[in-house]
Amino acid sequence: MTRVLKLSLCIFLILIFNTTASYSQVFENANEAFANASSHNKKILLVFSGSDWCAPCVQLENKILSTKTFMDFANKNLIVIHADFPQRKKLSKEIQLQNDALAEKYNPSGEFPEIVLLNADQSIVKKLSYTNQTTAEFIVEITPYLSK
Repeated sequence: MTRVLKLSLCIFLILIFNTTASYSQVFENANEAFANASSHNKKILLVFSGSDWCAPCVQLENKILSTKTFMDFANKNLIVIHADFPQRKKLSKEIQLQNDALAEKYNPSGEFPEIVLLNADQSIVKKLSYTNQTTAEFIVEITPYLSK
């Protein structure tokens, strides 16, 4: 194998490992997420977003949710459900129906972004706000509710 090919393969494997590890606790399928939360005794962070039209949603994703710091924190402490309501991107019918049901139950006013912390039994612990805080500030805000 040439050096370039070996280096390319190493970079590819690192990227795959980092992506898989980072997002291991983020779910689009709510049933899987709730089952996982129950079996691991974790709280659920349900995030309602409009990924392709809601500027604060995109900012929340870029500034907090996709950071390594938050992903490491979430992997240890939370199960994250991403309930997306895009306008241009098509979701599968199953995911769209699921997200509609989640919104009806947890976000009936249709706020975006809406962040809801849930117990594994799907009861609401706290509704959180995104106010342009840093990742560290968001983690500090959520941490007291993880042990309740």
